[in-house]
Amino acid sequence: MSKEKIFKEFTFSCKQCGASLVFSPAKKAQICEYCGYENTLDTIPDDIKERDFQNALYKLNSKISSKPLKNIKAKCPSCAGEFELKSYERSTRCPYCLTPIVTNIDIFYDFHPQGLLPFKVTKKEAQNSFKKWIDSLWFAPNDLKNKILSDDLEGIYLPYWTFDAYTTSKYRGQRGDYYYVTVQKEVFVDGKSQIITTSERRVRWSFASGVVERFFDDILIGASKTLPRVIIDSLSPWDLENLVDYEEEFLSGYESEVYQVALDDGFKIAKQKMQIIIRDDVRSDIGGDLQRIDYLKTYYRDITFKYILLPVYVSKYRYKDKEYYFAINARTNKVYGKRPYSYFKIAFLVILVLSFIALLLYLDENQTIIKEFFKYLLK
Repeated sequence: MSKEKIFKEFTFSCKQCGASLVFSPAKKAQICEYCGYENTLDTIPDDIKERDFQNALYKLNSKISSKPLKNIKAKCPSCAGEFELKSYERSTRCPYCLTPIVTNIDIFYDFHPQGLLPFKVTKKEAQNSFKKWIDSLWFAPNDLKNKILSDDLEGIYLPYWTFDAYTTSKYRGQRGDYYYVTVQKEVFVDGKSQIITTSERRVRWSFASGVVERFFDDILIGASKTLPRVIIDSLSPWDLENLVDYEEEFLSGYESEVYQVALDDGFKIAKQKMQIIIRDDVRSDIGGDLQRIDYLKTYYRDITFKYILLPVYVSKYRYKDKEYYFAINARTNKVYGKRPYSYFKIAFLVILVLSFIALLLYLDENQTIIKEFFKYLLK
């Protein structure tokens, strides 16, 4: 570890009683949970500056590559207890005295956070949303709700890249237009052959080529590997227009991570997302009823990026020897997660439906007998 890069752990102390301050979503300020002191923070949205992507890559490529950062031994400023931080953990709580700790681990990384969205949803509100989500699940095991609600939610700031880019896409393909022809067909009615005249739809294909352009703004790419990407992506939308300048005070009381997805790898994922939209643009430009894209080449220019932190409540739980993750957007209260199914409930429903169908068939086949039976009863 170089002398220029000295790892530090620190807390934010209350000016009245000396206890550690934590950020409160309800108060939009750092608060002391003991004496009630509040340290107001600036939560006014700010215009986070975009950074030049190509210039950043050039600087990275010109640097001497360093060894991957290993886990770091940390020391609690409050109780002096020693513990290990993972290489991507920026803030946490002391495992011994639960003091909120923030570190300067970003000094070992090429990029530092530019902005963040502060926690807006409280833990209690997130728990209530999760209860409603659990209650809405079909075919969930009966003991799932109690199992999950016994586990605690953890507030964490996850790292994200955002990318802007102008794109120019050249394409070649085919346009398909429907047209109809009158044809005669042989059909069988009551076992007898008949010739009928009908209309049949066909496709006329023609060559198509052109150029489509689009500006992409804030394509959001999760830079964490601790949660499955499907969960990270499913927490959108985010109110990025409310980003504030990055201040360490917002992290106190929460976990936070440093990016684990490199900048260039993040842009590769962003291009995959852009291509989905670009292909839709091409189909719209080709027009017609059907489209085929035979060739597509996209050029990217004026690429910029931001490195930001977004707030999430996360938890994972084990159910019958399998782990399930869920997360809650701590700005919108949106819940997304993986869940188990009760195969007993599914099997019971299938049996119930099949029994009902069998009953209907039985009644249909024996309606004469049933009518006579009811006539007898009514005499």
